[in-house]
Amino acid sequence: MLMEVIAEARELKIPVPSNIYPELIVNKRAKKRFGCCKHVDGICKIEISSFVLQCDEDKIRNVVAHEVLHACPGCSNHGDLWKKYAATMNHIYGYSIKRTSSFEEMGLENITTNPPNIKYVMKCRKCGKEFPRQRFTCVMKKINAYRCQCGGRLDVYQVK
Repeated sequence: MLMEVIAEARELKIPVPSNIYPELIVNKRAKKRFGCCKHVDGICKIEISSFVLQCDEDKIRNVVAHEVLHACPGCSNHGDLWKKYAATMNHIYGYSIKRTSSFEEMGLENITTNPPNIKYVMKCRKCGKEFPRQRFTCVMKKINAYRCQCGGRLDVYQVK
């Protein structure tokens, strides 16, 4: 699928670089993002999160195409050039590439609000944001040394 998407983009004269690793990398740890394009040692590696594989093929292709466009020169963000390339792919091939998608749009249950095997939760005293965890981490061991993004102190709770 990756090579097909790259070929489609190149057919439209989108400057997809030749240094893309030829296989999709499936990330089993990512829980909040659908994919990413990493530039490592001069090679672009396209990752998709393992839960995306539960989606239908069209949605997977959209994620792959989204990340392939990030490999293009000047497209590391969602700026005007990236949007132009996405709009071209959408128009010609019927993709629905966009900056962000929700779990609901992808046909997935939001695993960040209902994650499996959660044993601990860090919770901000100020804003109430929760950070579920499967294991007791080093952050939890020194919880007083850390703060939420809002600046609030964190508490740790064990889930029963």
